[in-house]
Amino acid sequence: MGIQAIETYRQISLDLIDEITHICILNACSHSGLVLEARSIFENIQIKTVSIYTTMIDCLSRASLFQEAQNLQEEYERSHPPSLPMY
Repeated sequence: MGIQAIETYRQISLDLIDEITHICILNACSHSGLVLEARSIFENIQIKTVSIYTTMIDCLSRASLFQEAQNLQEEYERSHPPSLPMY
């Protein structure tokens, strides 16, 4: 399912991709164990909202990459107030 979601995501016109699209694809990667793909997508997102960060942190945590998830959370909190859903 995750691979199919990524293929569909890559076919979507860039001007149609929004925050919800990013959250959905990161969530699909998270539930499919596609961490490398999620990292690549996350790095290419221009505007990263709290929900996008939270979804990426969830992806890393599901893959037992707890230190990387914590580092990403700390990166977010360097320029934003803490967000309860991240915990």
